[in-house]
Amino acid sequence: MSGGRTSTGEPSLVIRIRTDCGIEGWAENAPLGSDYLPSSFTGEIAALKELGPQILGLDPRSPAAISVAMDRAMMSGIAAKSIIDIACWDILGKAVGLPTHTLLGGCLSKESPAFSVIGFGEIPSAIQKAKTEVERGVVALQLKVGDDPIVDARRVRAIRDVLPENVKVWADANASWNLDQAIVFARALGQDITIPLEQPCRSLSDCAEVGRRTGLPVILDECVFTMADIVAAHAAGITGVNIKLSRVGGLTKARILRDAAVALEMMVNVDDTWGCALTTAQNLQLAASTRPDRLCAVDLFAEWTNPLISEIPRMQSNGRITAGSLPGNGFGQVNVEFLGGPLFQTGI
Repeated sequence: MSGGRTSTGEPSLVIRIRTDCGIEGWAENAPLGSDYLPSSFTGEIAALKELGPQILGLDPRSPAAISVAMDRAMMSGIAAKSIIDIACWDILGKAVGLPTHTLLGGCLSKESPAFSVIGFGEIPSAIQKAKTEVERGVVALQLKVGDDPIVDARRVRAIRDVLPENVKVWADANASWNLDQAIVFARALGQDITIPLEQPCRSLSDCAEVGRRTGLPVILDECVFTMADIVAAHAAGITGVNIKLSRVGGLTKARILRDAAVALEMMVNVDDTWGCALTTAQNLQLAASTRPDRLCAVDLFAEWTNPLISEIPRMQSNGRITAGSLPGNGFGQVNVEFLGGPLFQTGI
């Protein structure tokens, strides 16, 4: 990522909620290190230990009620709240025998387009990585930028020039530039090429100013947490939002933000900080219940990481994936033995 941030892997938080009727709800989130968002593995573990006793005895089939209880108990710990919320949706779906995407509004995108991430690197290497993903069937690429704007622009343009026109491409700076650098990138990119720019600057106001001065579509990610952020973004001319379930507090709140963005005619990416099989399944539930003409793409972590702790639907050769029809969050039996012993347990 930008700013010299690198990672070869991150530990995932995997939660299992057991009910008194024998239904189990599962969820996963992997905070992307301690230098990306106000979230970290150790911090969210601590939050889970504090939140657990607050929800014991409550009905997990009411995720909104659980969300309210968690917000009253703790102001921080958004990623911890998210996996509790997502596990409750898994329980709700299993309790009524329906996929979570049906409960979120119905299956609107029967085949969600997948996107892959191309990180930093020399131009020939970046081009080869992009071509490899497209050959696998991927129909959308997020290109990492956010360091030297001129060097980044050359790399992005070179990748765009060699890919088929039907492959969606956008550049993601992960909030790493100031306004000056973001404008330099847009100018260096050239006026004959239009590539959406994701979170070029830290603040919403600077990101919106980039869009006004350059004419490039701007997508927000790291600075969107609440409904107020979505409304302010639309008013400022922002055209899209990347919704990370763990950043906004889980499926309960992500659905509200997604519905608002769609109603405001904004484009939506469905994503998370990191993860594997369960994170991919969770992402697919929100993506499948999103209007196809407003859904840009969904991140499929299980397609890029191995091994998997559970079976989920796989990407097809056309670069799309279906959420499936399994009750709950859409994954098969979780391999508990593979996970090993629990980090901690909370119970009555």
